[in-house]
Amino acid sequence: MKKNYSSKQTFMFFIIYFALLCCLIFAAVTLKPSFQQEQPSEISSAFSKELQIQKNKQEMKAAENEGKWQPSNTFVITAISIGSCLGIIVVLLWARHENKKKQQGQVSNPNRLTNKKWFWYLVSMGIVLPKDGKLTFSLKNFVLTVTLLV
Repeated sequence: MKKNYSSKQTFMFFIIYFALLCCLIFAAVTLKPSFQQEQPSEISSAFSKELQIQKNKQEMKAAENEGKWQPSNTFVITAISIGSCLGIIVVLLWARHENKKKQQGQVSNPNRLTNKKWFWYLVSMGIVLPKDGKLTFSLKNFVLTVTLLV
């Protein structure tokens, strides 16, 4: 008996929902908003004034940016590529320095952050990884990183 009552409630819900939706659509189609009461000439003149203001703003902005340096896309791509390569070189030099410190026995804390594998994945994008207590260069990750960066 409850199942039948529940299905009646569901059916009534959708009927009321559909009726409200139809009323809203009917009201939107038939009732004219107050802003549409204006004459078309007033709208077009207001639009043309606003369009002229926007054109003036764009011209002022172009004149303002005229003397500024605007690098080409080729320059930007070259600068980003050189920066990425230098970042990889810095990480490799850091790993070499860390290996020298370990060989000389200068490492005091074995739980240092630089001894963790995830740290090197974040810092060097997986190019340098700790293996057998030594930081090693991963050629596979290097090729994947360079491919991703370029």
